[in-house]
Amino acid sequence: MSRYSQLCPVHFGSGEIKNLGTIAKESEMTHVLLVTESAIIQTGIPKKAAASLEEAGIQVEIYDGVQMDAPDTTVVEGAEMAKRAGADGIIGCGGGSSLDTAKAIGLYVTNMDTVDIKKMIHFDPQNPLSLKPALKTISVPTTSGTGSESTIVAVITDTDTHQKCGCIAPACAAVVDPDLTVGLGPGITAYTGMDAFSHCNECLCNTMPNPHSDTLALNSIERIYRWLPIAVKEPDRKDARYELAIASNFAGIAFQDSSVNVGHALAHALGAKLHIPHGIGCALATPAVIELVAGARPEIYGKIAEIFELEISSVEELPVKLADAVRSFNRSVGIPSLKELGFTREQVLATVSYAMNEMMRMACIVPQDEKVLTNMMAQTYDKYQ
Repeated sequence: MSRYSQLCPVHFGSGEIKNLGTIAKESEMTHVLLVTESAIIQTGIPKKAAASLEEAGIQVEIYDGVQMDAPDTTVVEGAEMAKRAGADGIIGCGGGSSLDTAKAIGLYVTNMDTVDIKKMIHFDPQNPLSLKPALKTISVPTTSGTGSESTIVAVITDTDTHQKCGCIAPACAAVVDPDLTVGLGPGITAYTGMDAFSHCNECLCNTMPNPHSDTLALNSIERIYRWLPIAVKEPDRKDARYELAIASNFAGIAFQDSSVNVGHALAHALGAKLHIPHGIGCALATPAVIELVAGARPEIYGKIAEIFELEISSVEELPVKLADAVRSFNRSVGIPSLKELGFTREQVLATVSYAMNEMMRMACIVPQDEKVLTNMMAQTYDKYQ
């Protein structure tokens, strides 16, 4: 049995940022907290967002304290600011950390008087908290990677344990304007693009795949394969940015329908222990995931091999050939190796215990024990130099 849906309406198109005020007004927002980071402020994008909101008669306060990996302390700061301002809506504007921080702020501001931030972000499906509804949140991504605008979870870092956690905090709408990503640097373009690729890959090797997530994931992979190298080399190519924005959003919808799994467990381990940007961790882990799972869904992974224009003569050679092709693709778009980032093999293998404790890995169609995870982490170091 399959079950699929789309979490929230997506307003997609070139120049769509101009309609943000109208969309917020339709959501009955009158006073919003615009959540972003200082580097995004410099691009002028939050100014465009604020102008549209103000034109619609909506008051705007700006919180620009977002940090990489969305630490819980910033959620508290933002929620306190939203409460002082009397905000009735939250706008997240930026990359994945901005969107996740905004979604978590929307949930925490209505619950901060009764729930500790640590309890809120450590979501336990066996013992769910009784929470008040979050403030309505609209997501405005400025990168093409996380797809957070279309997922139910806000990924927040516990600053005491450095663990990546998740709270249930969906946005009520998304504004995906490809123009906001034009001119993005080669590095962040590559990292975010491969983050989206990893979402697709892990959808396809999930224990409960469905035709909706399969279709979106394969379509997204095809777009990334064709357009990511172009966007990396020509940052101002609007057609490439358009296609990657679609790919990222489709990937987000796809893994909301199924879920990510062992690749993100490995990436979270690298991020938590070695402070590697999430997109790099995902890019490096993906080939190891493919080697593990491609033989379990050869009909699906054979379609990816076709996208990569590979000649595959048997199911047995599919996993390694496709994994190697993705490693070559990583190299072509500039993903650095762990060794180039300054880490030793021992440091990388020391992160396996963290990955073992990431329960999301259990959603993969191929089970893993510590030996399997150690081998996968070793591949991320040894096979990509």
